[in-house]
Amino acid sequence: MVERYDTGLMGYYDRQPQSDEGPRPGCLDALVITRMVFGMLFWPVVGIVLVVIDASVTFVLYATNAPLALIPIAMTVVAVWLFARWEQRRFRPPGM
Repeated sequence: MVERYDTGLMGYYDRQPQSDEGPRPGCLDALVITRMVFGMLFWPVVGIVLVVIDASVTFVLYATNAPLALIPIAMTVVAVWLFARWEQRRFRPPGM
């Protein structure tokens, strides 16, 4: 014989009164949340894709001719330097 212990926890959720205070979420809310998430993830994904493309081009050029690999490496160094300069001008510490 199996004994059942009723803890009453599920009954708590069943006894909750239904509230019709506000409108129920719909399709527009889902679209807004989806757009917000894609907006936050867009630039990191673009950065990851660009790094993969840069590494691939560097590898192919290195396999073709070693000095040619210096071209994408130099472009990467210049891009990182420009990004660092942009960050310095955009986010100034207080008092400077």
